Amino acid sequence: MSTYRSGLKSSDFCHSAVSRLSSTTPTQNNTYNEQVSLYHPNSLALTIPRNEARSPQVDDYPNFNLGSYHRPIATSSPAAQRWFDRGLLWSYSFNHGEAARCFERAVECDPTCALAYWGIAYAIGPSYNIAWGFFDIPSLIATVQKAWDALNAAQKHATHASPLFHMLLKAIATRFPTPDNIPAPTEMRQYNQAYADAMRVVYKAYPDDLDVASLFIEALICVNPRELWDMNTGEASSSHTLEANAAIDTAMTSPEGREHPALCHLYIHLMEMSATPEVALPAADRLRRMIPDASHMVHMPAHIDMAVGDYRRAIDSSDDAIVGDDMFFATLDASPLYVAYRVHNIVTKLYCALMSGRSREAMLAADKLDEVVDAKLLATKSPPMADWTESFLGSHAHVLVRFGRWEEILQLELPAPQDRALYCCKTANILYARGLAFSALGRTQEAEVARQEFEEARKRVPRSRINNLPVRQVDFLAVASLMLAGELEYRKGNIQLAFATLRRAIKLEDGLAYCDPPAWMQPVRHALGGLLLEQKRGPRRSRSSGRTWAWRRGFRGVRAG
Repeated sequence: MSTYRSGLKSSDFCHSAVSRLSSTTPTQNNTYNEQVSLYHPNSLALTIPRNEARSPQVDDYPNFNLGSYHRPIATSSPAAQRWFDRGLLWSYSFNHGEAARCFERAVECDPTCALAYWGIAYAIGPSYNIAWGFFDIPSLIATVQKAWDALNAAQKHATHASPLFHMLLKAIATRFPTPDNIPAPTEMRQYNQAYADAMRVVYKAYPDDLDVASLFIEALICVNPRELWDMNTGEASSSHTLEANAAIDTAMTSPEGREHPALCHLYIHLMEMSATPEVALPAADRLRRMIPDASHMVHMPAHIDMAVGDYRRAIDSSDDAIVGDDMFFATLDASPLYVAYRVHNIVTKLYCALMSGRSREAMLAADKLDEVVDAKLLATKSPPMADWTESFLGSHAHVLVRFGRWEEILQLELPAPQDRALYCCKTANILYARGLAFSALGRTQEAEVARQEFEEARKRVPRSRINNLPVRQVDFLAVASLMLAGELEYRKGNIQLAFATLRRAIKLEDGLAYCDPPAWMQPVRHALGGLLLEQKRGPRRSRSSGRTWAWRRGFRGVRAG
């Protein structure tokens, strides 16, 4: 096993590692109005304006509406309590960088608040969307060290803490390797399982505590994120899915459980790729206005809206989330990787607009992506934001393809030659669209040139580039390659070869990992179906699954057959 610090073997790591905590405490000057370097999984440093005149008890936080949820903690400082509540709500809303900052402020207001240190460790760890395997090495090393600094401090101040706190502290310690024995990011899954096992113990001891239930359910779905259900059979993919489902059903039997922000959020993630996503609609409806200024929570109902085909409502939720993002980013310095959540909200709107025929909304979403994914963001090296976001540039090309606006595609400008290494995905996206446009216009020789240029461009896209998580852009472009080849062969008159090629593209599209919205937004089945009808040949049903050609495997928005 590869590691980044010499020392103990992984087998030497004890799940009750709290007993090995030292007395080291983190620096307690991380405040909104001082210059700080705040480590968390998504960013090695976060710079905040300096103002040495501010008292720790001054509440200088922007007036975000985070709802009314409150978790009383052991502190004599009302300010620490406020900051803790904010940290917990931002954590539940998957804005983990902001959550860590709020927990840091709670520590500043009450340096003896053990649960605030626990919050820091919780916020900076992996999540359902950012699993250990997606950490870059500098962020991983910094995260593990900061987590243990926080756990050390929590243990130091835990003398009079409750039994529940001691169990939570022991559990969270299993989530991290020791700083002297950090495996490669792809070898960290064992810690997901260890944390889920530890939280199961806490849950069994405190089954009626809704926050404990939320932490346990989150731990379970993080063991195999985005692999909760078998997309072919509709069955749960593991016992973790069934256990999480049972726990959330139990928690939601009470009125308080049905109004709990984390439970509503997690229920959507649990059910979105299931065969029955509609069962999460009530939770989605409650969540829509539960934490109005947490954009990810405002966005989350769109996952269920998409799954049941309510694209109009999904666009509305996405628009609300985009407005919230604009306010948040205009007010605070967010962690770079939280921009990926912002991009996700825009991409969701774009996809729903494509699927519901709203070309203007789709183009506005593409415009917004170009605004958000700017050169400054792409220059961020840790985390590598070009890898996380550049694939969404050139989205105008896909919108224009969807609506058959071929002449407009030919007006799209390619990045300058010296910029094409950075903008490799955008370059490939535009060349793909140009090939389709020339084909549709009957200009097959020019289409062949564009196809060859596209093939050269996609070779230059590194595997590190990510489309919709967890799909890699190289796999996305493999679908594009066959889609373009099939369309071109059709225009050349090679009908059977065209159909065979497009069916190969469908297999690749079906093989893309689950994500919501789908990484490939222009279903190949739609193109094949249109060409089959043009040839007066009815679409055939899939013998293997009973689905018609219209909808890809795993896409729940409209079920066919």
